[in-house]
Amino acid sequence: MSVLHTTAYDSPLGEMLLASDGTALTGLWFAGQRHAAAGLSPDATPRDDLPVFDAARAWLRSYFSGEKNLGPLTLRLTGTPFQTCVWDALCKVPYGQTVTYGELAARVGQRLGRVTSARAVGSAVGRNPVSVIVGCHRVLGSRGELTGYAGGVWRKRALLALELEGLSIEEARERPATLVSALADAWERSVRATHDFLLPGEVERMRPTVPGVIGRVPRLLVARREGVPIGFLGMDGDFVEMLFVGPGERGRGVGRLLMERATELLGAREVSVNEQNRQAVGFYERMGFVVLRRTPTDEDGRPYPLLYMGLSPDA
Repeated sequence: MSVLHTTAYDSPLGEMLLASDGTALTGLWFAGQRHAAAGLSPDATPRDDLPVFDAARAWLRSYFSGEKNLGPLTLRLTGTPFQTCVWDALCKVPYGQTVTYGELAARVGQRLGRVTSARAVGSAVGRNPVSVIVGCHRVLGSRGELTGYAGGVWRKRALLALELEGLSIEEARERPATLVSALADAWERSVRATHDFLLPGEVERMRPTVPGVIGRVPRLLVARREGVPIGFLGMDGDFVEMLFVGPGERGRGVGRLLMERATELLGAREVSVNEQNRQAVGFYERMGFVVLRRTPTDEDGRPYPLLYMGLSPDA
């Protein structure tokens, strides 16, 4: 693949490298993904003002904002005949739909006029040079499991949540009063649904302080479904200060998506949780956190023991 130009795009799932031969998009990779920049010409030079890059950035902005009906882009994918056949089949999997590796292998085999294996198709899918736009994230294992995504399974989960459920997560660098108010309401609903160990009047005591805490936390991730805020996560350094999801969204993977974004992209490594909130403790354990220490009271000296948990090195 002869690639002459590159540029970067800061997506909600991390920085992406775009490549072009000057007229078509020839590469799009997440930073650090397997096979990133494969075939990139050693004489490729950064250039931000190509029309093809402008079109790709506009497409990506629309995609990550939840727009479904996106127009085509000019692509030029270079690979073996088998790889290009697989990539063409990927392009025909519609937004918001999925296929298994076996189903994709059957489609490719029908086109080639010969039997081909899911393993061979999976290898070609993994070398797709244009992530997201050519939807390799829409391919699942035989039982619907998320496997084999070069950019990381957590990104695959996030892309499918966006397409299948209208669920997006972005860092809120600006925090208008309307957003803070909506998140404070989500906090209250969440606490009332999960913190049944609190003494009478505690929610009312804490509620006036919550907007200020949300407004001041250094990093704030907001989960939205069809644009409506449904949960949030706040971080200071590598410490998760808060994670709350509205009760109607519990058990639907929102907390996991927030924590994966925090750990995989923002470097979160520690969190504190009320010991009496056993569901939350179990959630963090499933996310790979282990107890580091315990305090008999919370930070205000009230009778709510805290567990300080850290991400296990094996997670």
